[in-house]
Amino acid sequence: MFRSTPHPLAVWTALCLPLLLVVLASFAFIGGEDAVAAHFALWRAENPGLLRVVKFYTDWGNPALYLVFAAMLAVGILRRRADLAAWALSYLAAQLLFSLAIERVLKIGIGRPRPGVGGPFVPFSFDAAHNAMPSGHTAEMTVQTSCVALFAKTLALPVLMGLLLGLMGASRLAVGAHHPTDLLGGMVVGCLGGLFCQRLAPKLEPRLARALAKGGA
Repeated sequence: MFRSTPHPLAVWTALCLPLLLVVLASFAFIGGEDAVAAHFALWRAENPGLLRVVKFYTDWGNPALYLVFAAMLAVGILRRRADLAAWALSYLAAQLLFSLAIERVLKIGIGRPRPGVGGPFVPFSFDAAHNAMPSGHTAEMTVQTSCVALFAKTLALPVLMGLLLGLMGASRLAVGAHHPTDLLGGMVVGCLGGLFCQRLAPKLEPRLARALAKGGA
């Protein structure tokens, strides 16, 4: 049966705190969002080597976690572990609904310009330059990490997931793709996806258990 042993508040704190600290630190030590954009534009010009490392993580951090859930689904089916299969399929549903559909609708509807683009918001824009809010990478990573953290039996895993999420947020600032508040928007969307996954998995498990039992008969 799915259940997190740590207190839910501790899990959410471990998961979200690193990203919140990234946002707070950018405001506290750099300034407003225009100042943050200017700071990282200068950083990119001065640190091309580090920028390649950051780009690698921002491009491949999300796909790397796809493999975790794909492996979970495969093990669940092969070993008739309905709990693992339900967990993986619930993640897939949350990812499609929240970090693809809802996040995309919000991006287009809000029409916020990305750092360095300037100008006003352009609601209902399909131009990627005006699709900053919320951060899609952050929303996706939040769904992924929360779908792991919420089923963890110790705090170690939520802490690790929180660090991965915080690094993704920092990487989006560093490559100039988002403003700090875009990260917060992505995190909120992603957390809703995690809660959706947590509620859906226990409902899928008994159905999958019956299906896997029939398949193995």
